[in-house]
Amino acid sequence: MKGRQRLATRSIAATLTLAMSAMSVMAAEPAETPSYLPSVGCIIEPSVRIEVSSPVEGVLEQRPIKLGEDVKKGQLLFSLRSDVEKASVELARIRAEFALRHYQRNDDLYQDELISVHERDEFQTDYQVTLKELQQSEAILGLRSVVSTIDGVVVDYFVESGEFVTTEPVMALATLDPLEVEVVMPYSSLGSVGPTDVLTVFPVEPVGGEYRAAVTLIDPVIDAASGTYRIRALIDNPRRRLPAGVECKVGKG
Repeated sequence: MKGRQRLATRSIAATLTLAMSAMSVMAAEPAETPSYLPSVGCIIEPSVRIEVSSPVEGVLEQRPIKLGEDVKKGQLLFSLRSDVEKASVELARIRAEFALRHYQRNDDLYQDELISVHERDEFQTDYQVTLKELQQSEAILGLRSVVSTIDGVVVDYFVESGEFVTTEPVMALATLDPLEVEVVMPYSSLGSVGPTDVLTVFPVEPVGGEYRAAVTLIDPVIDAASGTYRIRALIDNPRRRLPAGVECKVGKG
């Protein structure tokens, strides 16, 4: 009886050993490898990147936004010293106000038939000229303040406060939501991706993960030298969880 119990115990132990070995083999098997498109290169970039310059030369006075901060369309990016331009606006405003009073007084005289129509027209013309001079001065002053044309983030500065600014870029902005994926594909794969397809993007480690990207462009021109063409797609990137400048691989669907 005891012999049979020992045999049964050994049988159970052997069964458990085989089961554990099988589980170890299963755990060691690699996860299913994604089916990648045969891309030559793939990178995740800002969907928009612009370098901002000043339309006029001058000394950089104010740089209110720090590197890495968000900006909104229409927000002030930087301004140049403008003491002379501000004084010109004030002078033009004073002249316009005086010309208006002068015109109004003489218009009363015209109503009383004390001055001619020609004289009244001269006063009116003087007032209109001073208004245009005021608008011109305000426009010149406005050129010394530059606002953002996009929603984005400040990614670079090329000039420090107090430096002389020319027509060279002062700063760079980038839009990080959405991000753009640019994929370089061999000519042999032409037609494998359609304009309405959605790609699966796999950023390289240590970023990792999977992201969906809607195709926005399939390059209609093949680069004859390399035998490649480009595909572009957009990734929604709320809270900027995915960094730009990362290499990647892509799969379809």
